[in-house]
Amino acid sequence: MIIAMVQMPALALTPGIDLIKNTFKGQELIVVQAALSLSSLCAPITAALGAFLISRRLATKRGVVVTGLVILSLTGVLAIFFHTEFWNVIMLSVVLGIAVGCFLPNAFGLLFDNFDEAERPRVTGFQSSFINIGGIMMSLCGGMLATVMWYGGYLMLLLGAPVAVLVFFTVPNYHTPKKEKTDPPTKFNRRVVYYAGIVFFFMMIYTVGGANISTHLSHLGNSAVSGAAVSLQMGGGVISGLMFSRISKKLGDYSIAASFAVLFMGYSIIGMFPDSLTLIMLGVFITGLALSVALPQCMFRVSTLTDKSSSATATALASNIAPSLGAFSSALVFTSVTKALFGEATAPRYLFVGSMALIAGAVIAIITVRFGRAR
Repeated sequence: MIIAMVQMPALALTPGIDLIKNTFKGQELIVVQAALSLSSLCAPITAALGAFLISRRLATKRGVVVTGLVILSLTGVLAIFFHTEFWNVIMLSVVLGIAVGCFLPNAFGLLFDNFDEAERPRVTGFQSSFINIGGIMMSLCGGMLATVMWYGGYLMLLLGAPVAVLVFFTVPNYHTPKKEKTDPPTKFNRRVVYYAGIVFFFMMIYTVGGANISTHLSHLGNSAVSGAAVSLQMGGGVISGLMFSRISKKLGDYSIAASFAVLFMGYSIIGMFPDSLTLIMLGVFITGLALSVALPQCMFRVSTLTDKSSSATATALASNIAPSLGAFSSALVFTSVTKALFGEATAPRYLFVGSMALIAGAVIAIITVRFGRAR
C-alpha cells in the first residue's frame, strides 16, 4: 500500500504544465504535454525488460521494485541541478519513465502472487485508494511547489528513496517458480490482451483531464489551484476504490462500461462550464470516480488469468505497457485532433473526449453482454 502511494508521480508535475509552457517561451501546449508524456513511452520498454529478467529468474520482483524507486528519487535529484533548458524536461521524463517501468507493474505482480483470488478484489480496491491518496499528496504538494519554481513538483519524487528502503526490508523476495521439464508449456491467455486494450484506451481518455486542467483553469487560478483540482480528482478515486470490491461483485465487467460513462459525465460538466470553478471541481471529482473502478476491474480479471510463472509478463502488459502507451498517445491524438477542430480552447476538447468515452463505454457494454461478465 505504501508503494501504491508513489505510483502516480506524474501527478506532481501536471499542475505545473501551464507554468512550464510559460517558462520556456515558444513551446506550445502539445509540445510540453508530449515532453512530459515521454515517461509513458519509456516505461513500457523498462517494464518489458523487467518482465523478461524476472521470467528468466535473473531478477526478483522486489529487486526490480527497489531499483525503480531508487531511480524515482534520482529523478528528483537531477531536477535540482538540471532545470534551465527545455531539454532538461525531456531528460527528466525519460528517467522517470525508467523508474515507473520498474516498480509499477511489479507492485501489481506482488499483489497477485501473495493474495488468492477471493482476496484480490478487496486488496485491489484498497490499493487503488492508496494510489489515489498518494495522487492527492503528489498533486497538492507538487502544485504548491510549482508556484515557487516550475520544477518544484519533481522534488516530490525524492519520496522514492525512503519507500525503497521500506520495500527492501519488508517485501517478500522470491524468484519466479522454476518450470520443470515435465510441466506443460505456459500459454498466454488472449483475454489479457482484451483487458490491456481497455486500459490503453481508458488511459488515453483519462489523461486528458490532468494534462489540460492547468490550462483550463489558468484564468481562474495558479498552479496551486490546478493541484487542488487534480487532488480532488484523486479524492474521487479514493472513494470508489474503497467501494470497488462491492461494485465488482455486483456489476462485474459492466463496471468498466459504467466507468467510461462516468468520464463522459465529468468531462461534459468541465467543458460546459469553463468559467465556474465550483462546477469544474465537481466534474473533476466525478472523473476521479472512474479510475478506481475501471483499472482495478481490468487488473483483477488479468490476475485470474495468470499464475506466478506468467504474472510478470501479464502485469507488465496490463498495468504498465498498455496504460503508459495510452497516456503517451493521449496528447498526440486528442490534443492534435481537437486543436485542428476547435483551436487551442480546452472546453471543446473536454466535450469531444467525453463523447469518445461514452462511445467506448457503449462498445464495452455490448461486448460484455455478448460474452458475459467475465468476457
